Amino acid sequence: MLEAQEYSHLQTKKLSLLAIRRLLRLILRIAIFSTLLLLGTTRTQNNDTSTNTSMPDKRSLTEEDNGGEYWVAETYNFPAFDNNTAKNVSTQLGQTAFLHCIVENLGDKTVSWIRRKDFHVLTVGTDKYISDDRFQTVRTGNDNDWVLQIKFTQLKDQGIYECQVSTDPKISVFVNLSVLVAEATISGGPKIIVEKGSSIELTCVISNSSDPPKFVFWYHNNRMINYDSTRGDISVEKAAAKTVISKLYIRDIGEAESGNYTCGPSNAGPTSVSVVISNGENPAAMQHDGNSAPLNGVQTRASLLWNLLLSLSLINYVTR
Repeated sequence: MLEAQEYSHLQTKKLSLLAIRRLLRLILRIAIFSTLLLLGTTRTQNNDTSTNTSMPDKRSLTEEDNGGEYWVAETYNFPAFDNNTAKNVSTQLGQTAFLHCIVENLGDKTVSWIRRKDFHVLTVGTDKYISDDRFQTVRTGNDNDWVLQIKFTQLKDQGIYECQVSTDPKISVFVNLSVLVAEATISGGPKIIVEKGSSIELTCVISNSSDPPKFVFWYHNNRMINYDSTRGDISVEKAAAKTVISKLYIRDIGEAESGNYTCGPSNAGPTSVSVVISNGENPAAMQHDGNSAPLNGVQTRASLLWNLLLSLSLINYVTR
């Protein structure tokens, strides 16, 4: 019995020692793992500190720190418009208008054209967002120039157009388009009286003409006389920025030269004047020498005033 108890005691002691060994091994493993983890964290912190110490901020370096060598930080240039671009553009009715938008430092941003009167986006880049084929963005030799082209301009095309860059916030520049309608008038009209045998010079003034007309045709009644040298000379000259003058000079005028004279420029509607030949019996007839222009302005205004008074008298009589 005693031996059995002793044997049981020995077995219990062995089991206790085995449990203690296992516990010590576990504690040792945990200690080793914790030590390795702590060493790794400390090394990372030391590396960060070493990096920060050896690589200071470029912008904080002084001349003493970097041995006299400056480090220039790279700066970002934001898109900007060329202020020399025309902000007011004029074009003739029916011609092509070009609205320029020069953008420097565009980078990855896009350029859009917007019609301000209805805020319709016309183009984005070179892509078109309007069904009207008259509008498109074209590129020229200047890569920074985004040109809005409007073909066959109409009066409804007048107004302000916005060139917008897709920055944050967006930046814009505005261009005002004017569509000019040329108008032709003959000085001294609508009726000119000249004495037989004198000379006459008819002056056709074409105003609101951004560009000179491609041609100016003169007609006597229904016949074009531009190439009829027997009747006189025709000249065309630019008088002002938007004014062109065409002159018809006729020498030794006779009965055959009476009738209707029409000035027909290519960029404006025709205008006419009636020329009446006098044999000297009409006191209102105007005398011309070979180098003078018709001096019929006073008589023409008097005639118009007289006709106006007669018309007013007739209206007053009828409405009584």
